[in-house]
Amino acid sequence: MNGPPRQPEVVVGALLTNERGEVFVARFSKIAGHYAIPGGHIEYGETAAQALARELQEETHLTPTRFRLIQVTERICPPRYKDGQHHLVYLDFVVDRWEGTLQLDGQELTEGQWVSPEGALALPLTPTSRRLIEYYLAVGPDGPAHYAPDSPPLERS
Repeated sequence: MNGPPRQPEVVVGALLTNERGEVFVARFSKIAGHYAIPGGHIEYGETAAQALARELQEETHLTPTRFRLIQVTERICPPRYKDGQHHLVYLDFVVDRWEGTLQLDGQELTEGQWVSPEGALALPLTPTSRRLIEYYLAVGPDGPAHYAPDSPPLERS
């Protein structure tokens, strides 16, 4: 495809939380040296819930059984994403129940760890994972879902 995509791309994120109040992060192969939460693009014809389940299964071998939307954010032309010419809309979910045994795919995610939200913020996180964990820490596990816009879109000629 020549030039930037003509529509925003929708991405789901899964903030896994455990009974100790920890969150799960792992090394993210697409941004060297950074940690991220599991997630990925919604495919055509897939609901956000189906994409969340598919991405978690692919990356962690877990199937979510209880989750809720916590945050909707946007990144308009993020410089570290591919060619920097994409508009991404993130639907982030807190996942606090699942089936299966955690096993990372070893490709997109490696070296996973459960840490306190504060501990996660001390790690080099991807910008979107950092924004999500900061919000989660501010409002707690039962906080309201919210929308957080990014910078305004680039002017078009």
